[in-house]
Amino acid sequence: MPVKSRFQYNIATGRITLPAAILVSVAVGLANITHWTDIFSLAVCALTAYLLIEMNTAFALIRTRTALPAAMFMTLYVSCPFLYTYSKEIWTPLLLLAALFSLFRSYESKHASTTIFHAFLLLGMGSFLTPHILYFVPLLYAIMGSLRSLNPRTFFAGLMGILTPYWILLCYHLYFSDTLKDVYSPFQEAIHFSAIDYSAITLPQAVSVLIIFLIAAVGSIQGLMSAYQEKVQTRILLRSLIFTEASVLLLACLQPQHLNTLLPVFLAIGSVMSGHLFALTFNRFTRICFPAVLALGGFVCLFNLWMHLFKS
Repeated sequence: MPVKSRFQYNIATGRITLPAAILVSVAVGLANITHWTDIFSLAVCALTAYLLIEMNTAFALIRTRTALPAAMFMTLYVSCPFLYTYSKEIWTPLLLLAALFSLFRSYESKHASTTIFHAFLLLGMGSFLTPHILYFVPLLYAIMGSLRSLNPRTFFAGLMGILTPYWILLCYHLYFSDTLKDVYSPFQEAIHFSAIDYSAITLPQAVSVLIIFLIAAVGSIQGLMSAYQEKVQTRILLRSLIFTEASVLLLACLQPQHLNTLLPVFLAIGSVMSGHLFALTFNRFTRICFPAVLALGGFVCLFNLWMHLFKS
């Protein structure tokens, strides 16, 4: 290991990286909390970080022991106070990532229909919170094709999964009330595309999104370039994550009112790709890029903390 790479290696694969990230996240999170409901947002952050660890463990996305993706996600998430505001939509990123986790289990599985049903069920539940994520239904079917799990049986399993929450709600309303508006309102809202308007985006949001995009782009581009080194399953999963990341970015650009909902998904996938890069690649590029990424992360944390505490 070159001497200049030791710093990167110790952080990317060290045992204290995750505990240190948790301490920093708790400190920054407590400094940014303005209402007791913000605790729910921080809880979702913790659950998402845990899901990233489980995803890496289950599918070996990074072929070495590392908690860097979870550490990067937590520290960057808590550095964005605008993500703390509680709403029902804060659960959407967790449901979407859980759907991907379940979908990945269908790779060459004899019980693919079950895991696919669960994946679409989670997406259907999330559509009650953020109806526009119904646009990810074709994305999940495209990923199923890459995972070699798309066939007539799994196609209808996915269809049953996405419709099951609506059937349950339909039965509830037929029994207890006379209105069915809540059943079809997510579809009505999903087909309604609001005019693209970036005027509501604040300076902290713009700066944070730009920095997170730069960090995610570096990891994703390098991931595509080095994917040939991975085994087939890992290569497919990483490309599926990058495809999902691009789809989330596209939806956020077309419907910026959902930026706070979609940014954690983009950040989570970008953290996985960046973790993959910095935990496995040690060359001149990463010796320059890794400190730059840490500096950008520190900058967005200090900038948002300053804006939140002194400009509010």
